[in-house]
Amino acid sequence: MVFLPWWFISVTYKKSWHSAIPSQNPRVNAPSSSPCRRWQILACAFLVLATLAVYWPARHFKFVAYDDDNYVYNNPTVRAGLTWTGVEWSFVDRQANNWHPLTWISHMLDCQIFGLNAGGPHMVNVAFHCANAALLFLLLQSLTRRDVETPSPPSDVFWRNLFVAALFALHPLRVESVAWISERKDVLSGFFGLLTLLCYAKYATGSGRPRLSLPYKLAALFFICSMLSKPMLVTLPLVMLLLDYWPLQRLNRSTLKRLLQEKWPFFLLTAIFCVITLSAQQPGLPSQHAGLFDRSETIATNYLGYLEKLLWPQNLSFLYLRPDAIPLEQFTLALLLLVSISALAFINRQRCPAFAFGWLWFLIVLLPVCGVVSLGRLSIADRYTYFPSIGLYLMVTWGLTDLFRKLFPVRIKQILLGTAAVIVLAACAKLSRQQLSYWHDTQTFYKHALEVDPNNYVAQQNFNIYKFEIAHPDVRQPPPQ
Repeated sequence: MVFLPWWFISVTYKKSWHSAIPSQNPRVNAPSSSPCRRWQILACAFLVLATLAVYWPARHFKFVAYDDDNYVYNNPTVRAGLTWTGVEWSFVDRQANNWHPLTWISHMLDCQIFGLNAGGPHMVNVAFHCANAALLFLLLQSLTRRDVETPSPPSDVFWRNLFVAALFALHPLRVESVAWISERKDVLSGFFGLLTLLCYAKYATGSGRPRLSLPYKLAALFFICSMLSKPMLVTLPLVMLLLDYWPLQRLNRSTLKRLLQEKWPFFLLTAIFCVITLSAQQPGLPSQHAGLFDRSETIATNYLGYLEKLLWPQNLSFLYLRPDAIPLEQFTLALLLLVSISALAFINRQRCPAFAFGWLWFLIVLLPVCGVVSLGRLSIADRYTYFPSIGLYLMVTWGLTDLFRKLFPVRIKQILLGTAAVIVLAACAKLSRQQLSYWHDTQTFYKHALEVDPNNYVAQQNFNIYKFEIAHPDVRQPPPQ
């Protein structure tokens, strides 16, 4: 299980993805040179080693008494390991009001290999996250690389892509998805989502016919796998259209109809998985009768909350309770901020298309969990930013780089941006390591949550249940120690 993502990485890299931006210069569309390939290998190695350095302590972590019981240690079907009965159950059962068969199968495989040793599943999550960081870098390189035969040292685009991938790997908001065994579905869905976009980029820049070329078929297969892991990325067909806008530059008025037609299988799959997901989650979903204004308030303030956590990650917790009422000034601020950034992206769509692309990625991918469907007592969650955050990182990185290019000479720009990048990544690594420590065991987990929010009644209630389990193991099974 740990080696699965790295097999995909090696296959993907050996395909030698070509530049995604068309050019009249045949050298641009030629396979990358050996120096460029070596730099890419070094970049992937840096991403993997840096991510491992941050998350290495997770190998000694325990299960936490919040969802891990339903998903693993108190689930008899999962504990039995990988069996045909378990595989069949994963496709028909609605355990925990979720439907994600591949995630269940991965947990079964964990139990088959590691038993109830929590260190194994934790490191599998870390391995997938490392693979996702490398895949993201390769995806960005395949999409934005303008001069393939890049001399040493690499071009400015290379460093932008590396910073975006490193920020994705080391940001503190990734900790919940990686350190929580029950959130295997995040890293697994993100893994197949990135493979989907890689295959789509290969298809879009190739000569294969729609729905007949191998990259197109692989994109559809990986998209299905992503949905079977967690149906968070139902908006991925819209992300493909964003890629057509930038950097593939395929989208215009004359091609819009054709581009929509080539993606109809993906939109059909999205509709099917939306119906299945809503059906599975129906018993656990609260009433959806909120008025239009109330729903608009929730959506706007949730987006503001996600932006705040991504740009200033402090007081992180596993559960942010939904407030009973949203102050009018908070809603007004959220609305003004969203409208202002959207207007800025629209105005600069020609001069800096990456800014508009990243902002739209963030808005669209986050749409299913922004409050369109009520999440009950939950307002936002760190884990929901796993894939949407890529757009924001790209928007900020490319936007600031273009701004500095206009304000400062090249040499000064390189020094300033390089220094800022090192400081930001070092701060993210330190904060992630600190946040990681709160996931060591159940007691540390709940104590930190109550320090962040003493009124978190969910944490208090579950902490009391955990203490009862420890005191009365003959009545209720506590987490394995």
